Amino acid sequence: MKEITSDILTQQQERLIEIGSQLQAARLEQKRTLNFVARQTKIRATLLRHLEAAELQRLPEPIYVRSLIQRYAECLGLDSRAIAAQFPVDEKPHGWQLPFWKRLTLQFHLRPVHLYVVYLVVIVTTVQSLANNLKTPRLSLDPQLETATEVSEIKQPQAAPKPQASESIDPMTALVDSLPESTIADASEIVIDIEAQENAWMRVEVDGKTEFEGTLPKGTQKQWVVDESIKIRTGNAGAVMITINDETPHPLGEPGAVEEFTYQALADDAERIERANS
Repeated sequence: MKEITSDILTQQQERLIEIGSQLQAARLEQKRTLNFVARQTKIRATLLRHLEAAELQRLPEPIYVRSLIQRYAECLGLDSRAIAAQFPVDEKPHGWQLPFWKRLTLQFHLRPVHLYVVYLVVIVTTVQSLANNLKTPRLSLDPQLETATEVSEIKQPQAAPKPQASESIDPMTALVDSLPESTIADASEIVIDIEAQENAWMRVEVDGKTEFEGTLPKGTQKQWVVDESIKIRTGNAGAVMITINDETPHPLGEPGAVEEFTYQALADDAERIERANS
């Protein structure tokens, strides 16, 4: 069993690397940010980033990973079903079987046909009982009324309506619609996308913690999800493009300029962005 588990995990990791690269390439080709995809799919941007990076250990259960892949691919206009199907999920039945007596018992469970027979028997019995009651002489305190008969209209019970077959529901669609709440994007998230147009040194602090310090090579993209604040200091502000949520990308400053950019997510609009030149 351990070997089987190890096998499926290896296959999942290998496939996720291929799928993640494919999704990322398609997203970049369409010039879409992860935040845009997050808003369209209602999936947290951090999960989308883990998906692209094939970080399987940071993703939910494999069956939900397949659903995330389908929703992501669908957002990009790709063949979402085919791509999602490439990610293997262990759906093999267990090797054990129910005991013989249990299987025998299950074979005699009531089915819809049996229920219809029961309904029919109940209806016939009820009608016959009512008919017998009508034929039985009724006692009366008034002798003059003993010969009188009271006729009441008996309505035949209607046959129980045949249950309609439930509409077929696509299991994959149902699964996509029932993703865990932990995967759903938070509308209050601030997502910062950075792209280096040229080589640029940079130090990034997110919520008071240094997340990156070093030189970003040309064409490199980075993304951070901010709860409170982000501070970016760069030695080539004009070469660094920043995108805040779905806003239009813009450079941090002038080419070659050393600039410090601070975004306070919880501040008022007028005080949210601070810039400092060196």
